[in-house]
Amino acid sequence: MNPLQLLDILKLGESEDLECKKSKNEVPKSLWDTYSAMANTNGGIILLGIDEVDNELIITGVENVDKVIKDFWSTLNGEKVNKNILKNEDLEVIDIDNKSVIKINIPRAYYKDKPIFINGNPYKGTYKRNYEGDYKCHEDEVNAMIRDASEQGGDSIILEGYDMYDIDANTLKRYRNRFVVVNPDHIWNELSDEDFLRQLGAISKNRSTKQEGLTLAGLLMFGKGLSIREAYPYINIDFRDERDSNEEVRYNDRITIDGTWENNLYNFYTMVIPKLTEGLKVPFYMENLTRIDDTLVHKALREAFVNAIVHGDYNSQGTLKVIRYKDHYEFSNAGNLKISKEDIFSGGNSKSRNPKIQTILRLIGLGENIGSGFPTILKAWNQQHWRLPQLEENTNLNIVTLNLWMVSLIPEECIIKIKELYGKKFDSLDELEILAIVTAYLEGRVTNSRLQTICNNHPNDITKILYGLVQKEFLVEEGYGRGKIYHINKNYNEAEDANIDLDSITGDEKKLLDFIVTNGYTNRSLSEIHLGFDKNKNLRLCNKLINKGLIKKIGTSNKVRYVLSNYKEDDASL
Repeated sequence: MNPLQLLDILKLGESEDLECKKSKNEVPKSLWDTYSAMANTNGGIILLGIDEVDNELIITGVENVDKVIKDFWSTLNGEKVNKNILKNEDLEVIDIDNKSVIKINIPRAYYKDKPIFINGNPYKGTYKRNYEGDYKCHEDEVNAMIRDASEQGGDSIILEGYDMYDIDANTLKRYRNRFVVVNPDHIWNELSDEDFLRQLGAISKNRSTKQEGLTLAGLLMFGKGLSIREAYPYINIDFRDERDSNEEVRYNDRITIDGTWENNLYNFYTMVIPKLTEGLKVPFYMENLTRIDDTLVHKALREAFVNAIVHGDYNSQGTLKVIRYKDHYEFSNAGNLKISKEDIFSGGNSKSRNPKIQTILRLIGLGENIGSGFPTILKAWNQQHWRLPQLEENTNLNIVTLNLWMVSLIPEECIIKIKELYGKKFDSLDELEILAIVTAYLEGRVTNSRLQTICNNHPNDITKILYGLVQKEFLVEEGYGRGKIYHINKNYNEAEDANIDLDSITGDEKKLLDFIVTNGYTNRSLSEIHLGFDKNKNLRLCNKLINKGLIKKIGTSNKVRYVLSNYKEDDASL
């Protein structure tokens, strides 16, 4: 990171993935809470030598850099934390204005390394990161990390007191019929139901304790609804068809736990999957002169559904939910991602939370290619020229959501409606700005992480674009940090700028104005560093833009800043 990049980061302020700490001659004690929190969430950056004064981040510098660095590594490799997940290159020193800032990059911990905790006790020293900062994890959150670290998976648990009586015979019969079709010559076809379930891992025996019974996988896949509800009363499954929903009708079809069917996972899948593909308007294709109606999109929907099932955390409270809308599908399940979104999108890194359930489904041809599920979805959506799938992880609510949008990246009809709202000002936007606005319009919101999935721009550049669109009043923001979301400004009024003669702006004036729009403000030092304007030139250009009603001056003395004329004094984002 160079000094200019550091200034850009500080301008955006602290967030879920950025923590600034004052540090003169020692490592701040609170750093270790943040180390644990970032490692257990999505990683982030800690900057030492930064203080917050009047809601503004000020570079104060680290005075004894060598000592602080030595103390940091000594503590990290000592008994303070349970595991060091950093490399030497994760720490660097940035010199700016004769001051030193220590940058520490905290990666997202590998699922086998979690929980990352301090002071020798995972139940008292495990932290996670949210918008407010670091918070101490509850016992359930720690237990979830411990379960995820096990290669056996969460569905291998033997349930005491549960046996064949708790299996729904009709569900098992339907599964075995499909198993025979897919595997006609398999040796398991001759086994009794109990032995068949044992081979599947639905029944298991602990060789140490001699305990034998249904596993969580067996109960969830084939169990009677009542038995499942008795063992896991907080588990919920829900499908809704909301294609024709309105103010009077919330949904026109629903499958949920209502006592009319045995609510196990196998039944849920077989009942819902036809409803996901019914009336799906995707052209068939020809293969060896044979019409193939089971398209790649159909396969992608099955993969998405299977993924939601096999990756759900059934030991935590939550809902396995599937919703069909007019323009997209939504799949969500309890739990957090075991691996990063980057690894998921690239494929080949499948780390199922429920490997026994995954095996049970794979043996009947569902989700059979390990690690290829998401690439299959991406291929199908690219083939249709639809918007890239949206995978979101909410670590605070313990939910993972996948949205599959069946609309183009920038639909022409959407552009027409947006132009009606924003008028001629919309024509001045660049491609990335248009993409951000269209995404907010179609999907109801846009975030930095969402734009990262559909373009190749750096997160910092995306943040600047989003911030600039807020300043231009095209978007309105909600929340802060990594949790900040942006919505269409439905109250946009182009008339406020109607009297501004943009043709009268000179080249340097435009360069300065564009910088303010993108970055929120400028001052003497920023104009010199980024634009090459000395003190006198910057003052002269700023006065001209003030006279034209485009910007205004705020602050006094060495805290003078130049902002857009519509900037509100109580705006805390600068």
